[in-house]
Amino acid sequence: MRVCGVGAKMCTWEVVTGFGTGELSREILEDYFRRDFPDVESMPVFWKMVSFNAAEGRHHRYLVVQKTNGSPKGHVRTLPGSISLFALADREMRTSGALGNYRFAAMAGDCLYVLVFYEGRLCHWSEEYGYGGDSALNFAARRLERFDAFLQEDSLFSQGEGFIKSPLRVLESDFRNLAGNGLADFKRALRDPFWKGLHLEPKSPKKQMAWSIILLLTLMVAGFSMWNGLESENEVLVGPEAPALSLPPQSRPVVKSRPKGFVSRNYTPAPDFDCLKPSLEIRGLVGNRLFSGVVGGEKVVKKAGDSLGVFLVKSVLRDRVVLECGGREWEVLNGRAP
Repeated sequence: MRVCGVGAKMCTWEVVTGFGTGELSREILEDYFRRDFPDVESMPVFWKMVSFNAAEGRHHRYLVVQKTNGSPKGHVRTLPGSISLFALADREMRTSGALGNYRFAAMAGDCLYVLVFYEGRLCHWSEEYGYGGDSALNFAARRLERFDAFLQEDSLFSQGEGFIKSPLRVLESDFRNLAGNGLADFKRALRDPFWKGLHLEPKSPKKQMAWSIILLLTLMVAGFSMWNGLESENEVLVGPEAPALSLPPQSRPVVKSRPKGFVSRNYTPAPDFDCLKPSLEIRGLVGNRLFSGVVGGEKVVKKAGDSLGVFLVKSVLRDRVVLECGGREWEVLNGRAP
C-alpha cells in the first residue's frame, strides 16, 4: 500500500489511573479527552507510547494526532509528514553516544518541536507554535532551558541516566509536501516498529471484519500448536523488547489535586499485600493470547486468566505478560525476568 505524509499536529497527553488498570479502550480515552478538552470538536487519534507506575497511580502517555489537511485520493495509508523528524532525531541519538536517553529539538517555520527518547523509545512529542521574528531563536532557547529542567522532575524521565540534549536545529521543512532529505527520513521512520501499522485514516467496517476473522483463525491455529508442545523459543514469533517499567510503590498512593495540562486521574489504590517478585522468564508469545516460559526451572504454557502460583495471568501483550497479585501488577518483558 502507498504511504503518504500529510499535515498534522501532535502532542503528548497523559492519563493517570489506578494501579490495576490495563490497556485503555478508545471509548475510555475519548471520555477522558472530553473531560480535559471540552472545547475540542472532533476526536484525534491516540497512539500509545508508554505506561509506567508512579506514586499517584499508573501513567499512560499517548501521542495525540490531529490532521490539518485532507487525505489524498485512492487506496493510501497516511501518517503525519513530521515523523521525518523522528528518523532525524533517532539517527542523531545513535551517533551522540546517548544510552537511549535523548532530547531532540528543532525549529521548522514558527514551530518548536521537542522529542524525548527514554531507554531508546519515543516517550514525548511536543509542538509549540508562534515562534516568529528576529527573537524566535532566543525565545526557543529559553523555552528549552525550562523543558530540560522538567526532564529532571518528570516522574518517568527523572528515573533515567543523564539525558544528552541536542543543540537546537533550524530546518526548512514543509511536512505537508515532503521532498529531498525530508522525504528520505519519512521513509526511514516508516521502518521503525513504533510507526509500523499506524495510520490516520479510519478502517472500513468490511475490512475490519475481514482482518478480525483472519486474526481469529491465526490465533486458533497458533494456540492449538502451542498447546501441543510448541515451547521452543525459536519456534515462536515475538515482538521487539520495550523498556522495563517501574514497579508500583509499597505504600498506598496519596491522592493529589488535579494538575493543569494534559492529565486526568481516576484513583483506585492497590491493597496492601505481600507478594514476592515472580521468577517468570518468558520464552515466547503467540498472538497476544498465549505464552511459554520458565518458572523455577520448569517450563509452563499459560494464557490470560490462568494462575501461576500465587499470581494471576492478567493479560498477554505483544512483548510482555502482566501478572497480578494482591491488587499489584508486574510486567514481565519477553526474554527477561522481572
